[in-house]
Amino acid sequence: MRTYLLPEGGTLYKANLHCHTDISDGKLTPEAVKEWYKSNGYSIVCYTDHEVMIDHRDLCDDEFLALHGYEVAIKQHLDRHTAFFMPVYHFNFIAENQNDLRMPRFFKDNPSMPGNARRWAEEQGVYDPSDIIDTVKYDIDWLNDYLCAVRDAGFLVTYNHPQWSLQTAKDYLGLQGLHAIEAMNGGCRFLNDNTSLHFEQMLRAGMQVVPVGGDDNHCSQDHGHAWTMIKAEALTYDAVIKAYKNGDCYASEGPSITDLYIEDGEVVVKCSPCVSACLLSEGRASSVRQDTNGNLVEARFPYKPAAFGSFFRIELKDAAGKRAFSAAYKTADITI
Repeated sequence: MRTYLLPEGGTLYKANLHCHTDISDGKLTPEAVKEWYKSNGYSIVCYTDHEVMIDHRDLCDDEFLALHGYEVAIKQHLDRHTAFFMPVYHFNFIAENQNDLRMPRFFKDNPSMPGNARRWAEEQGVYDPSDIIDTVKYDIDWLNDYLCAVRDAGFLVTYNHPQWSLQTAKDYLGLQGLHAIEAMNGGCRFLNDNTSLHFEQMLRAGMQVVPVGGDDNHCSQDHGHAWTMIKAEALTYDAVIKAYKNGDCYASEGPSITDLYIEDGEVVVKCSPCVSACLLSEGRASSVRQDTNGNLVEARFPYKPAAFGSFFRIELKDAAGKRAFSAAYKTADITI
């Protein structure tokens, strides 16, 4: 009998969950972004312009789904740029409901609204006048109240590119209201941001987050470097959000996971040709399967929940050094 970790049914849809356009500080229009991603094998783009959420339902068709969301920055100093030496929180908020077009807890007087974001926010009326905040605070207690309010308003929260953001464990351990961590960021690929360290530390601290990949694209050279594969029953807003919210996804910058299940006391992963597949867990119990020629397409690991602890997950690496991270699976939730 098989116990599927990545669902047996459904279709794997390729998604870019972090995207900027000329609505904020990107170079391309939303339509041009759609054209590139759709023509390069993507089925989903979540538009996450800085500090403003715009309705992109007009971009949806039978082969392409536009999710709507936005990215916020929580700075130590509001009047300074987010780059250089200042740590900063960046979060993506993704609307769970396609018809939910209002930004909760909108910072209307935000002095940092890149590009055309302020004009779009004012012209489109994308906030609720009764749900406006007068400032943001680089403080974990304030953040937890803020993030939980956004989550309760119907948005899935992703913690973005912690390495680029110059943040350490003291900044992100203890955050509440998160759904995901951006374990791979295409725009930060040369800045050591495609690491599993932050993901692993969150899991060990008991935080339940899924790993995602996104391009964080601002221009065409940022396209196609990191993505999230979501296994959903259909290419509809509701079905994709349901699957993503359930953790039926994985992050990748190259390798594909085609099957992931437990059978006859083994964790089985089937994948595109790789050099290695590694099973990692809460403790030191880990295993690796290797093929130096890069032809590994299946790996089997003994399923030992007592040794794994509270969770386990899979990491793949291909001959080009590109990786894929599965979600973390809680041993307490698995019935064999």
